[in-house]
Amino acid sequence: MIKIEEYIKCYENVISNDLCEEIINQKDLEFHPATVQDGKLSKHRNCLTKPLNKKFNTSVHTIVGKVLNNYVSEFEYFTTGLNTMDTGYDHLLYLGSEKGEYKEHIDHFDLHPRVLSCSIILNDNYDGGDFSFFKGHHLIKKKKGSAIIFPSNFCFPHAVMPVSNGDRHSIITWIH
Repeated sequence: MIKIEEYIKCYENVISNDLCEEIINQKDLEFHPATVQDGKLSKHRNCLTKPLNKKFNTSVHTIVGKVLNNYVSEFEYFTTGLNTMDTGYDHLLYLGSEKGEYKEHIDHFDLHPRVLSCSIILNDNYDGGDFSFFKGHHLIKKKKGSAIIFPSNFCFPHAVMPVSNGDRHSIITWIH
């Protein structure tokens, strides 16, 4: 029998260190406060966001495709009814100086149903900021260049723990 935690996967070394650094060190990083599902600001989500620079879309699309292929090869039924389209890419920034975090939530969204959630970790030179599932009972430690993928439904409540020092960069997308 598969435990629910086994549907949460972390694939390491899916994005090169050079590409991570290039994305993080862009000169045009104009972030704005991230909102929640209804488009409103919330103390529940304390981070900044911006659409990923389009020059990285092809590379990130290829990376997400490989992550998705790894996932569905392990869980074949995720291909049923899945059109394998992603929602595009957002670059998230959690500031340590602001104790950036995203409190426990689920990624299900009725208006645009999501099947899988994917987060690519661009750096690990910060304190805190680990992925937490099930009220902290299952932690995914940060590792630069890794991707975390899991079902977007109500069975997978998760959080990004507060960043206490340094800044956390990631890319997120959802598969529908």
